[in-house]
This record gives sequence, structure tokens and C-alpha cells, in this order.
Amino acid sequence: MSENDVDRETKRMPACDGLEAAREYLESYRHGCRMLRADKYARDFFGGGAERDADELRSDDADISLIRARLCSVRSFISSLGCGETGRMLLYYHYIRGIPVAECAEMLDISRAGAFRLRRRALAVAARALSAKNGPRRV
Repeated sequence: MSENDVDRETKRMPACDGLEAAREYLESYRHGCRMLRADKYARDFFGGGAERDADELRSDDADISLIRARLCSVRSFISSLGCGETGRMLLYYHYIRGIPVAECAEMLDISRAGAFRLRRRALAVAARALSAKNGPRRV
């Protein structure tokens, strides 16, 4: 492998890492929703936690508040992206509402292949925005 090939490969890696980080950040919305549903189920099924002390209950409430704040942050992040209205809508429907990309394509009146390309481009915009928001990564 020549030196130029190595340079090209190493230049691609951060972009892939950035796309993966953006995808994980957006998917954290669904994870947060699952956590809220699990907490609601536990409260409904097991009651108010009578056996737990006040500090534990306050800690649980703080955790729930942080999860809700994270969900708002992800929604706000998507709406602030500069990837065009269709790109933002695709990310919203796919990552927030959990609709498969193929169904999003139908909703947005674009081809299935176009939807997958649009998602990749929108994720690239999201990766750049996350990188700018979080600052440079240290290795």
C-alpha cells in the first residue's frame, strides 16, 4: 500500500467515526424513550417506591429529568441542522418517530434510494455539527 493510499484511508476514518457518532446520538432518542417507558411501567407496576428513601427517589427524578432534557436536545439538534427541510424531516421521522427509511421515502415522496442517500448526507451534516458542538476529539 502506497503512502497516498494510507493517507486516504486515515482521512476517511474520522468521517466514518463522525457518521457513526451522529447516528448513535440520534438513536439515543429511542433509547431515552425506552428508559422513560420502563420507568413509567416500574412506577405503575411497583408503586411509588415506598421501600425507598427520599434521596433515592430524588435521584430517580433527577435521572428522568436528564433523560427528558436529552430527548429535547436531540429534537432541537435535528431542527437546527442545515441539511434542508427534507433532510431534517427524514432524520426526524426515522430517528425520532422510528419509521423505516423506505417508509420515510414514501412519506416524503422521494425514491427509496434517494432517501438512503439523503439520510447519509444528512448524517454527514449532523456529524459536522456534532463535531463543531463538541470540539475536536482527542486521541
